[in-house]
Amino acid sequence: MSMIKEGEFVHLIDKKGRRYKLLLKAGSSFSSTHGAILHDDIIGLEDGSVIRSSLRDPILVVRPTLAEYTSKMRKGSQIIYPKDIAAILMLADIFPGAKVLEAGTGSGALTMALLRAVGKDGKVVSYDKRADFQAIAQRNIDTFFGKVETAGSSGELILRDKDVYEGIEEQELDRILLDLSEPWRVLKYVEESLLSGGILLCYNPTVLQIYKLSRRIELKHGKNFRVMGIYEVGLRGWEIKGRSMRPEHKMIAHTGFIFVARKCTPAV
Repeated sequence: MSMIKEGEFVHLIDKKGRRYKLLLKAGSSFSSTHGAILHDDIIGLEDGSVIRSSLRDPILVVRPTLAEYTSKMRKGSQIIYPKDIAAILMLADIFPGAKVLEAGTGSGALTMALLRAVGKDGKVVSYDKRADFQAIAQRNIDTFFGKVETAGSSGELILRDKDVYEGIEEQELDRILLDLSEPWRVLKYVEESLLSGGILLCYNPTVLQIYKLSRRIELKHGKNFRVMGIYEVGLRGWEIKGRSMRPEHKMIAHTGFIFVARKCTPAV
């Protein structure tokens, strides 16, 4: 592992688990209730080092994971939770070199995961009609891939200030992911733009949205799509204290439904 360098983005974690984000700059300092920490004392350390503040409090220094980064980044809209992003990458089978369309961009959490998954030979096109959201997402993406040493390689990104309900410009897409309130309005465009065998994945918070989407596919697009599954992901942490082990009092339960369908050639 390379040493932490000036210009990197790191997280500081105190003994209670509170997290502080920091962009390292030589000669600068960071102050909190724990006292002051000099950036110069962090630069040159290994990832995972523990330092002492001016008040002698221990502080852990780490390069943030993508999940940790998204929890502290600026948000223009509610992001998809990391537990759901992990499932989305698998259920949509995002592979290196894939050509993926996403709508909408939001704050860019899923976009970053897609860019990392498709790799340097892949492409992610992201639609959002809110230019202010896309500006926030672009900054978040640039900071993650440019300032986090462990971010990995990024695929090509195209941000479109466009309402996907009005159509999809791209053709021969491998995957289409929709985080929209009315995804059924896009089905006719998905049908035209998605390759045969390609995967459509929709993310929605309510049962009624998923039911309406499923019925619309069944009644109007059944010849071209086969529903592969509808999923809900829960995540519960456990803790060990002494000789006791039990689930945490809080858990991330329902956040959204993941709907997966595959485009197929109509039967002759």
